[in-house]
Amino acid sequence: MARAARPTFIRAGQLIDGVAVEPRTNVVLRIEDGKIASVEPWRDALSVEAAVHDYSEHTVLPGLVDAHCHLTLLGAGLTYEQEIGVDDEFMAVAAVHNAGVMLRSGVTTLRDNGARHGIMFAVREAMNHGLLLGPRMLIAGRPITPTGGHFHWCGGAADGVEEIRRQIRRLVQEGADHIKIMASGGGTAGTNPGLPSYDVAELRSAVDAAHHYGRLTTAHCRATRSIANAVEARLDCIEHAEFNEPADLIQHVAEGPTHRARWDGDVARRLADSGMFASLTLPGSGYVAYRELLERQSLIGSDALSADQQGALDRGGAVMDSRADNVRRFLDLGMLPRLVVSSDAGPFDIEFGKLYQGLEVAVAGGMSPMQALQACTRVAAEACGVRDHVGTLEAGKQGDVLVVRSNPLDDVRNLRTVVAVFKAGRIVHQTAERTTI
Repeated sequence: MARAARPTFIRAGQLIDGVAVEPRTNVVLRIEDGKIASVEPWRDALSVEAAVHDYSEHTVLPGLVDAHCHLTLLGAGLTYEQEIGVDDEFMAVAAVHNAGVMLRSGVTTLRDNGARHGIMFAVREAMNHGLLLGPRMLIAGRPITPTGGHFHWCGGAADGVEEIRRQIRRLVQEGADHIKIMASGGGTAGTNPGLPSYDVAELRSAVDAAHHYGRLTTAHCRATRSIANAVEARLDCIEHAEFNEPADLIQHVAEGPTHRARWDGDVARRLADSGMFASLTLPGSGYVAYRELLERQSLIGSDALSADQQGALDRGGAVMDSRADNVRRFLDLGMLPRLVVSSDAGPFDIEFGKLYQGLEVAVAGGMSPMQALQACTRVAAEACGVRDHVGTLEAGKQGDVLVVRSNPLDDVRNLRTVVAVFKAGRIVHQTAERTTI
């Protein structure tokens, strides 16, 4: 009779399990067959023969869940029009690279919310066959969008109820885990983030078709009217949750903004009352430049900044303050249990593996560090429909674990100090700061 394999113990000096409001100290995760068998005091585990990973000087928490990213894009400051000039093969290689960056940052589950053609289905298949290492992937494939709409270059254009249903049938047949629909314009040239893309009937047809096949739905909603439409159509989740309106009735102008932000308390209340999740991509484009200018100012003083740099810093600060204010307003409406913090990594200058940037804005908006961490672990997993498997460190869940050197409850930016990442109980990334017994 074969001898049972030794369990794996992950000893935590401090454990953030994704559920409790306070961390536990000096406990051990017992991993068997890739899943968490128990969480118990370290002293109770001393008599058990096991392979022990000792992180008694560090903080252990669930693998992060990034509910919104685009692995086929570069996050290198390019416009969509510059990004899409490459072929599908290049995008596939980019996706493999970016998946590795995400995993090494502690993201063990991600939701890819739109890619060209069938690229991400192929990347996920390669990962499932062990040809590459990356997070668990929930794939939308081609996002559904009107002709000429946001992300139309992915190949998912659908006009009207019947075309939307047809696209969803194709996506499900190809292996889509969820359905992404563009309910408003976005950063694609020729679209307006202040205007809706679909009406309520069209969005509702997408929900009905997706749910028929057991798939969740999420909608790109940057325009206020798109949020209202999504709520009425009863989607499962919305992305961005910005409150934009068109800046002018005449859209085809050479200069000037196409949209402006203005909080709509009535629409926000309807969203809060709906029970839908809101995936907040808080840093957005421009965060990197803003942070660099802010750190430059703190190092050498504001006098050393040029007028243009100071102006860019002031504009960036206003954007960050506005997004933090939106978080505060959502919290006041009681939406904390359904607020997800995600990255939207890939477009423009939104970098991969830096989910902590969104947590920083969430904390500035009134979330505690613990609440912000839960927004990208337990709550994100629930929004993605995978809470039974990941998002918390509880018995029966996958052994997806992130170990960081510095306590993220002191500063959420301490998520940058990664010591080790486990996926299904196996180390997939580590630094020298680990002890195995």
